[in-house]
Amino acid sequence: MFLDLTTTTLVEWSRWQFAMTAIYHYMFVPLTLGLALMLAIMETMWVKTGDQNWLNATKFWMKLFGINFAIGVATGLILEFQFGTNWSNYSWFVGDIFGAPLAIEGIIAFFLESTFVAVMFFGWNKVSKRFHLISTWMVFVGANISALWILVANAWMQNPVGMEFNPLTARNEMDDFWAILFSPTAISKFTHTVTSAYTLSACFVVGVSSWFILKKRNLEFARKSIMLASVFGLISILLTMYTGDSSAQDVTKTQPMKFAAMEGLNKGGNGVEFTVIGIPTNDPSLPTSKMKKMEYAIHVPKMLSFLGYHDFNAYIPGIQNILDGYTSQEGITYPSLEQRMANGRTAIDALKTYKQAVKDEDQPLADSTLQVFKANYPTSGTAICLHHTMPSPMCHSCSTASESWLGWVCYLHFYSFFPCGMQRRENSRDSNSFLT
Repeated sequence: MFLDLTTTTLVEWSRWQFAMTAIYHYMFVPLTLGLALMLAIMETMWVKTGDQNWLNATKFWMKLFGINFAIGVATGLILEFQFGTNWSNYSWFVGDIFGAPLAIEGIIAFFLESTFVAVMFFGWNKVSKRFHLISTWMVFVGANISALWILVANAWMQNPVGMEFNPLTARNEMDDFWAILFSPTAISKFTHTVTSAYTLSACFVVGVSSWFILKKRNLEFARKSIMLASVFGLISILLTMYTGDSSAQDVTKTQPMKFAAMEGLNKGGNGVEFTVIGIPTNDPSLPTSKMKKMEYAIHVPKMLSFLGYHDFNAYIPGIQNILDGYTSQEGITYPSLEQRMANGRTAIDALKTYKQAVKDEDQPLADSTLQVFKANYPTSGTAICLHHTMPSPMCHSCSTASESWLGWVCYLHFYSFFPCGMQRRENSRDSNSFLT
């Protein structure tokens, strides 16, 4: 059965709630990013030429923009609240870092956008043409700046940078804001997401305008809309292809397990082929039933290596390679899952000893155990995942994280939930209960 209601835990309900809200949110938000820019261009054409058809087009698409904007705001606010309810321990553990871009988004971008959107909708006969045009452009700027900060927060979860783990508080704290903002993952995620949204908006405008033409209604308005959306869409598609390529390269380097799972790559190597299509089937020889082999597959030789590194002979690790340990294309050696588990347990034990030594004012012991902890810290999350018997795919992801503490985030994200999460958060401040 797809979902057994009798055995579904509160954690799973929390995941479902958050996932469904996020899906519904993202059904509408991308459309507003591209529509805002096209609205600004349409109104600019009206102000410049005085053509009434551009004004009609602006007002028509503005109505559809408003519907999507309202639903996006409503669902987005719910998502932010769910970070504090469903995933309260996660928010406490990384709130010093994760909360910063969300706060900036709310204080600057959202208020900028929401202020000028009122002028854009209700100021037609109350302000001058030029001020109304400026308001429309500011809505576009605000919407895209809002997307920037949200995607910076998301990129940080994918590739955490610019932070330092505090062993006394067992929390991660920001130490380099600019590293978070300008990380390659953040840049590629923002550019690819925004250009994809522009492409979606262009297709939407072309589709609705084509319907008007088929019905032989508002032909001039429809033609102008199609003309603008076609040019806008062509440029967006080309940019999406470019940014998608850079995004794939970033995932290859920072999240190798994610890349291998996306491509169904069980065993990698040099010059790895790209699977265009195939039928996933069970293979008893594979370590777990979750790993599949591709039957009747169509492959493009060496293409996956090229997509990952722009090198037809580049090394791409598969799922099994990552579990067994491998050396990356950059020459970095990653230990096996078993070794990471062992190192992680050492880190957790050292952290407990360190905190007790600090409490007992035993400085030599505290210094020595802190060094042991820092040496094994990159794999501490793996041990936590395995200790708490998380599903194997999650553990595998933790074991291959390019940054040390991603496993901690995995644990706290999936094991803190409302209402228990709030109590766990309080307990974790004063003890090591979440480590045992």
